[in-house]
Amino acid sequence: MRNNSYEQDFIKPVFSGHETFPLRYGWLKKTYDVVSEAERNMLDAKDVFNCPESVSSFGVGKNMVSSMRHWAVHTGILEANKITTQAHEVLSDDGLDPWMENPTTLWMLHWKLARQPNLVTYHWFFNYYNGGMFDRKFINDEVDELCTNKEWRKPSSITLKRDVECFVRMYAGKDLTSRCYGDESIESPLSELSLIKPMNKQGFFIPNRGPKATLSIGMFMLALVTFWEEYSASGSSLSLESMLYDPTSPGRIFLLDETGILEKVYALPTFFAGKIDWSETAGMRQFTIASNSNLSEIKNIASNLMRTEYN
Repeated sequence: MRNNSYEQDFIKPVFSGHETFPLRYGWLKKTYDVVSEAERNMLDAKDVFNCPESVSSFGVGKNMVSSMRHWAVHTGILEANKITTQAHEVLSDDGLDPWMENPTTLWMLHWKLARQPNLVTYHWFFNYYNGGMFDRKFINDEVDELCTNKEWRKPSSITLKRDVECFVRMYAGKDLTSRCYGDESIESPLSELSLIKPMNKQGFFIPNRGPKATLSIGMFMLALVTFWEEYSASGSSLSLESMLYDPTSPGRIFLLDETGILEKVYALPTFFAGKIDWSETAGMRQFTIASNSNLSEIKNIASNLMRTEYN
């Protein structure tokens, strides 16, 4: 198992760009539609977001336009100012989930965000935080200390405070004491995942560790195999301990406990029989790759399975 101290030393931390707006319903689809139309006219995202007509094109204020671009980039909708293949597959009008009504889409977006070391607040929380109840100040202080220890260029106190606020609202929504209603009370679709739960004590939250009923087998396996490739691409086995506790593992990113991991593991033979085996012998619980298979093949099976789970 890898050391769980924060490993990334050479990154360019990102604490701004979202303009303190968490990802909102409809933003990714709108971004996809506008940029896709631009691409048909031989333009790209840079042309769309920087032009004077961007406010009218997206139907939101200037700061929100910047936020929409930020989230489109960090959720993998845009890459190098172009719409990605996956975005076409999911968000086109005849795609798998253009209006993001399927939980698998939300889990995918969360997975992409939490895997990015440069999104320090998000990456640190979902890959390294081991505690329970917390408030905004606690996260602020932990991230600030991390920047000091890694000798990264620190954001201003205001910038960091806003980033933490955006993070909390992304996953927990408004505080229970908020007077906001309707669309303003549930700001981000990622709050539907219930990964962070507000507590009755005002301003405090708790990670919701445990089984995740809406996390599909295909999404779980895609995350697992991607982690396995990065953890030990040449390794023929992967332990339950690593799946639970190592940074970027499914246990970490999806806040799964042992019961949650095993729930998914025991459902796998139906889909991956003969390709990957689960064993619980001599106190060792682990996956092993069958002699006639490999991680690339298993990853393809997971991706195809995930597509069928949209139907």
